[in-house]
Amino acid sequence: MTQEQIAEKLYESVRRLGNSSDKKRAFIKLPSIILKLAKEIESMTYRPNRFRVFIVTDPKVREIFAPDFRDRLVQQWLIGMVEPTIDKQFIDDSFANRKGKGTLAAIKRVQHFMRKKQNTHYCQLDIRSFFPTIDRCILLSLWKKQLHRLPYDEMTLQQIDAVATTIITQSPTKPAPLMSGRRDLLSSIPSHKSLFHAKEGIGLPIGSLSSQFFSNLYLNELDQYVKHTLKINSYVRYVDDMMLLDNDVQLLMEQKNKINDFLRVNLGLSLHPNKVVLQRVKQGANFLGAIVFPHHTYVRRRQIKSLKARIDFFDSLLHPVNSSFRNAPTGGSWGKCVSTGECVDLPVQTKQQKILATINSYFGLFVQSHSFKLRYKLFVNNTFLNDSLLPSNADITHFCCFKS
Repeated sequence: MTQEQIAEKLYESVRRLGNSSDKKRAFIKLPSIILKLAKEIESMTYRPNRFRVFIVTDPKVREIFAPDFRDRLVQQWLIGMVEPTIDKQFIDDSFANRKGKGTLAAIKRVQHFMRKKQNTHYCQLDIRSFFPTIDRCILLSLWKKQLHRLPYDEMTLQQIDAVATTIITQSPTKPAPLMSGRRDLLSSIPSHKSLFHAKEGIGLPIGSLSSQFFSNLYLNELDQYVKHTLKINSYVRYVDDMMLLDNDVQLLMEQKNKINDFLRVNLGLSLHPNKVVLQRVKQGANFLGAIVFPHHTYVRRRQIKSLKARIDFFDSLLHPVNSSFRNAPTGGSWGKCVSTGECVDLPVQTKQQKILATINSYFGLFVQSHSFKLRYKLFVNNTFLNDSLLPSNADITHFCCFKS
């Protein structure tokens, strides 16, 4: 690709980055940033900047490695170039970080398998410390195997490979990343879950678009083994969470052991021994934020608790008594907004729009479950919701706006 062609693709990537604060700050310098990146990609001299690290606590404490704005642009460019082709190699029952998939689709697929008469039991599996234990050398070899599938000329393939190889082999902790937010939480992360304690060449950073794509590429090896060697039809995977269904309990345990052996020998991974669940389908499954039954689902208490904490934070954000916020989030866009102090400076209308979007995302998730009573009680009993927001309908599926 020429510099002009690469720059055009990078401008397309800008639109996919949304309206982040980093994008707004870089807006004036955007042409020069893109021209410099296009030159680096074209000449195969691109090198990413160091990461910025912050800690999130919801749903559990973990470290997030956020790439620099320019590096997010390059990752968008890379994924846009390779994903349409490589995604076709993935099985239909892999649901994470793919267009037209997602958690709701994965849950519905599990329910589809649950309703089959021959599936009386399920075995739920989880990979131990998945992202921090990915072997980047193995990942690089898997990436190289995909190059010949891409429909580009030799020069473009070399440019794509140079960027992908640089991203895969980049050490998340060298040079030392910038720290933001609550540094004291870093010590609360177990060493086997932290990239700061990982061996050389081990671990992908959570927080990068490229990590989401490459994790699917990594576990595609497992998916192909499950489907074509073990010939398991009732199988669903979402990142490192897996579900197998059958009526033969002994067979499910044998399949679990074979999966664990495959992970250990071929990918340097292992199943979490304390997160193997073997249960009857009729008793339901705790899967992807919902309690899943063959014909319906229920909202998990953790989701309800999370929403209530967010609402408490929103109330303190709109009606501040002092400089601190109740239940202030440590991760995601809200966590970043708090850590940088931008939340305080936002216009009231902008705050309300962001708050409304967040609350509606929770209610949109709740609507997928049997939750009318829950939604009704939340609205009626929560002072903030009842006093501030107008429901769009009698079923309280979402809210239309703030009350004037």
